[in-house]
Amino acid sequence: MKLNQYKEKKNHKKLLIVAVAIIFLIGGVILDRTFANFKVQKSFKVMDGNFIYEGKGDIIFAFYENNKQVNEIANDYDFEKSVCTNDATAIYNGSTKRVTVNNLIKTGTKCDLYFIKNKITEYFENLQKEKPEELIYDKTSDNNLRFIGADPNNYLSFNNDESSWKGYYSNNSDTYRVYNSYNECIRASSFNYKCEKIPSWRIIGIMNNIEDENGATKSYIKIIRESIGEYSWDVSDKSVNNAFGVNEWRKADIQTVLNTNYYKMEDGGTCYHGTNVATCPSWASIGLNEDVRNIVGKVKWHTGTMNVSYNSATNLTTPSYMYEMEKSENTGKICSNSEIYCNDEIDRTASWIGYVGLMYPSDYGFSTSGKEESQRQTCLATAMTDWWDTNNGENQNKCPKNSWLYYSGQSYWTVTSATDFLKACNAFEINNDLAVTNVSSYLLIRPVVYLNGNIKIEEDNSENYGSINNPFRLIS
Repeated sequence: MKLNQYKEKKNHKKLLIVAVAIIFLIGGVILDRTFANFKVQKSFKVMDGNFIYEGKGDIIFAFYENNKQVNEIANDYDFEKSVCTNDATAIYNGSTKRVTVNNLIKTGTKCDLYFIKNKITEYFENLQKEKPEELIYDKTSDNNLRFIGADPNNYLSFNNDESSWKGYYSNNSDTYRVYNSYNECIRASSFNYKCEKIPSWRIIGIMNNIEDENGATKSYIKIIRESIGEYSWDVSDKSVNNAFGVNEWRKADIQTVLNTNYYKMEDGGTCYHGTNVATCPSWASIGLNEDVRNIVGKVKWHTGTMNVSYNSATNLTTPSYMYEMEKSENTGKICSNSEIYCNDEIDRTASWIGYVGLMYPSDYGFSTSGKEESQRQTCLATAMTDWWDTNNGENQNKCPKNSWLYYSGQSYWTVTSATDFLKACNAFEINNDLAVTNVSSYLLIRPVVYLNGNIKIEEDNSENYGSINNPFRLIS
């Protein structure tokens, strides 16, 4: 019995060894297939260079475009998400071409990075091939795709298709003002020859490498609204910058009402005409509704600027140079606190994260067609401060008047401050050309937002799709 009992245990041991061997063999196959999807490396190929993981610790990556594993990431794909082991998370920044991994506490962590084709980008890239006279790449470091010309088909049905009204001064004049309602336009009928209904929104273009609040980058559609009225950028007490306001967008009065009252359709807020309190628009009637808020991106706005202390500095205000300065680390205050227009105690920053802003000076510059390509190149090489040169009527006719952002001789604010050695209260305005004025001045306000790239443009084969009478329509 003892021998039989012993033999039985021996047979059981053999079976156990065989079972364990089979398990390891199967497990080895599974692990081999699993790790075959990953690649241990620190530098990864993209279309125009490398992007690099610079974190601490070993990590294994796999890359997918539209759920298909790839070895290279194309530039027209946006980072969608990461799926990592060991509770880690990863974010890809297309602008810096860096992967940031958070909560990396264990070696051998594996991360799947998923990228998707940006549908809105794809749509406008195809449209650019059909209409190269209206859509053009700006050849900046981000190579954004922009609408250009005096009146391109870039109107957009947006926010329940709320409309604005353009009131012309006379039958043979292109001078007009924009109103929020027909009644407002009619009330000014003594000044207007006619009132014309227009869509409130137009598309500036497709902007690449825009960072969201988490630092991930992708392409967004950037749109601008017609004016909501004339208001100050910021105001201050007499004791602060001599009542001329503070040129820090993060703290600006108009930024506050745009990102609270306007963004949320909430009544209230304080609008200013200089140091005087002004009547704000009806936020409930023109603000962003809930459906629209779901597709408006909370993104990083660059608020860098340039030093305008010297007259020669204005010669540098070409669209491409302004684009570089807007994305720089230069802030709106370099003057001494001893100066009467520079005694505020507000910290300056070169970026801000939020929903609603204003256009950049470079948006205006890149929007001109100059009537033809050779003239456009001349405009792009000309300082925007000289675009309305009274001694050079040719500049007026080919640069501002061939930009759809030209506003019929009216002044409106940009998001970009202007800095010099004496003042910390100036910002750039658009007034035919590019100019600088104190932020307490009340100029037209044209809200700008970025729309998530996962929305789509409704298909329409009409020749005039995107026109004033047949604006683009969004679908999710």
